[in-house]
Amino acid sequence: MSQADDDDLTFITEPETGIRTLRKESILPYLASILLLGASVLVFLVYRSYAWPLFLALLMYVGFDPINRRICVWSGGRRNLAALATIAIVLLCIIVPSTLLISYLIEEVYDLVLSIRDSLTSQRILFTLQNYPLIMDMITSRPFFWVDLHAAVQDLAGEYGQYLDTDRIGSWVGSIFTVAKDSLTVTLSFLFNVLFGLIILFFLFRDGPTFYVFMRNALPFPPQITDRFASRMRSLISTVLKGNVFISILQGLAVGIGLTVCGINNAVVYGVIASVFSLIPVVGTMIVWLPAAAYLGIVEGSWGLALFLAIYCLAMYLLLENIVKPKLMDRKLGMHPLLLFFAILGGLTEFGFTGVILGPL
Repeated sequence: MSQADDDDLTFITEPETGIRTLRKESILPYLASILLLGASVLVFLVYRSYAWPLFLALLMYVGFDPINRRICVWSGGRRNLAALATIAIVLLCIIVPSTLLISYLIEEVYDLVLSIRDSLTSQRILFTLQNYPLIMDMITSRPFFWVDLHAAVQDLAGEYGQYLDTDRIGSWVGSIFTVAKDSLTVTLSFLFNVLFGLIILFFLFRDGPTFYVFMRNALPFPPQITDRFASRMRSLISTVLKGNVFISILQGLAVGIGLTVCGINNAVVYGVIASVFSLIPVVGTMIVWLPAAAYLGIVEGSWGLALFLAIYCLAMYLLLENIVKPKLMDRKLGMHPLLLFFAILGGLTEFGFTGVILGPL
């Protein structure tokens, strides 16, 4: 047997003992994989505290990298200038509007809590029950209660008095708002995370291709496989951002516009809530506009506005969810809508809001 044939063998047999020994070339890939796994765990432990800003910086990089490349071409290859210009665009398009929205949202939530507390303390719920006996019929099984509706309402209030203590409920709602407002206060930790994320984003824009080449050479995989994996992940992240995040913003905007037209106060708060719930399949924005339409019809007596709001919001939801979103997401992901449904739902359950991105990935 030639020397070349010996090199191709994984095991060799000793002529005298018959013991088979393992060549070192055959175990090197396994050792490299174990070392890579161990190094990945150590890197995760080191950077675990910065996982959230790092994740957001990566998403921003994938979303704004095409703009960064165009600016780099226009600036004659000056990557520092292109990175700074792209960071400025990110600030103007994402950071500043988000900060203003959160600030305005806090004020709107405060007004909403005050209106809820006023409604509870003014016994408005009981007045509504008096005007709409069918609602009372859904609450109590007492037959022919509408004959003495006032007494029925008083009995109901006495029976559930411990739950309908409006002063206590109003105070409880107010205390919840105080805690929420304190938790949303801008802290040094939040500012540090934003600054850290922008620094990461700057270096990704400036040295992204160089860093990718370094990682591709460091990984124990063929370059072709690494390139295919990176291209697929970039396409998936971009598709999920367009199909989930962008569509959810449009859903919340549509609901907010409808509520504003119908004269509902605190439409910004409800629009943000609708935007979040639109990420949950089946439920969607219905959790916001359906109670709003019921409020317009039952409490305000504006059944025309209630019908308009329900038809408008349902039409916008079906249009964005069943026509626009599949064109942006399902075909490019190459995933069946049912699998996508479970991926998003499981991601939200396990990872929270970031599961919208991590689930489909």
